Amino acid sequence: MTYGFETRDSNDNLLYSSADSTWTLLYSATASANTSQTFTGVPLMTTRTVTRAMIGEITGDKEGYIHTFSLSGSNLTVTAPSSTDTIETFFAVYGK
Repeated sequence: MTYGFETRDSNDNLLYSSADSTWTLLYSATASANTSQTFTGVPLMTTRTVTRAMIGEITGDKEGYIHTFSLSGSNLTVTAPSSTDTIETFFAVYGK
């Protein structure tokens, strides 16, 4: 048996479930801590969605931020909200 993937908002409302339809992993990338960059070569499909996850851990009383992103055409642009406290971030782009 296989299991799907789902994401929820802060109120536990379902935002996305792979049980609703089949998505294909198109692209993945890891943004380095405290840097902004553009990844090129993201495949085009009619519908795409991006997920992101923090890599590593935040220790002590230090704040940690996750990269923001925009996906336009074949470019995934990721931006570090802080030049000193942005955590390394993993991005996955899915399409259908």
